Amino acid sequence: MARTAKDTSRAKEGPARSSVCPLGEAEAHGILQVLDREGNVSGTLPDPGLDEATLVRLYEMLVLVRAIDERGFKLQRSGRVEFWIPHRGLEAVHVAATLAFADSDWIFLGYRHPGCMLLRGVPLLQMFAQFFGREGDPLKGRRLPTLMGDRRVNIVPMTTQVGSYIPHAAGAAWAARLRGDDTRFLVFFGDGSTSRGEFHSALNFSGVHRPPIVFLCENNGWAVSTPTSTQTATRTFAEKGDAYAIRNRRVDGNDPLAVYSVVKEAYDLCASEGPSLIEAVTYRMGLHTTSDDPDLYRDRSDVAEWEQWDPLPRTRKYLEARGFWDEAREAALWERVRAEIAEAVTAAEALPFPAPETMFDDTFETPTWLLEEQKRRLLDELEPRE
Repeated sequence: MARTAKDTSRAKEGPARSSVCPLGEAEAHGILQVLDREGNVSGTLPDPGLDEATLVRLYEMLVLVRAIDERGFKLQRSGRVEFWIPHRGLEAVHVAATLAFADSDWIFLGYRHPGCMLLRGVPLLQMFAQFFGREGDPLKGRRLPTLMGDRRVNIVPMTTQVGSYIPHAAGAAWAARLRGDDTRFLVFFGDGSTSRGEFHSALNFSGVHRPPIVFLCENNGWAVSTPTSTQTATRTFAEKGDAYAIRNRRVDGNDPLAVYSVVKEAYDLCASEGPSLIEAVTYRMGLHTTSDDPDLYRDRSDVAEWEQWDPLPRTRKYLEARGFWDEAREAALWERVRAEIAEAVTAAEALPFPAPETMFDDTFETPTWLLEEQKRRLLDELEPRE
């Protein structure tokens, strides 16, 4: 996005201030919430009543996703992974939303959502094979690290061109409705994607045809270095659904119980009422990517304010109050997930790279003569010479 004169002057003055964290006054901002900052049930939504096993699974996944991010960042900084997209502070949205959907439903992934894959049963080794671009990656090493996906678990990988896949998700949901099956669809995207034409095309189509889909906008405050204030003139991203007659909700994205409740409600309404647009209000606490320096465009005091609403301690305090968690279980969990990650890293890094000729696979069901010729020439060049 080109800089305006206003953006340039701001850059000279120093980092910008985003809007103050609204989660402390969630109701006044139209944000649905279950937990307060200390993990107490005191919001506008009731406790969804998840059982102990589901709550523990939810929290353990939040911790695992956080631990993966910590290790992935170190791998990139040490030169063992070429690129990393941090997701610290954003874990609750995708983990809780995935739990609200059935495994038979389809998810169109964003690029900060390893928990979706893990909850669908994808092993850590496969994930790290993808991060390293090694054999065992179903995408055959063709994607940037964290641009995951696996059709075997009904997860469509995200593209680097943000928002471009939103119409595909709407079309797939419409196809399911035409077939008469009960498959439902969830598509993740960021606040920046709402500025793309594909977002509006997908919502307009869905408002007319009513496919069974949940559009989940992860509003983390910044589209790379563009703050919400220069991303849209509307008060919220959720209200954009009004223009297309699509029900919409705004939820505390750092409250996994609230996210689960709102997404589950939308999921249950898919069959009868069609699409929903949900804006999850959250914050990217770290870098946009490892090529980014957020100190150039945002104030560190904003990050400190949002860190008080970190989804991990909020969820942990809630579990402790319910008698489902304690200090010993916390220490054991972190020790276990770090050991599992270390084992997966060692195993994945030892895997070979995909064979070069696999780059020609999967473009067409039956390869064209031109692809076959290109593959032959590549293999000739790779043939050892005497």
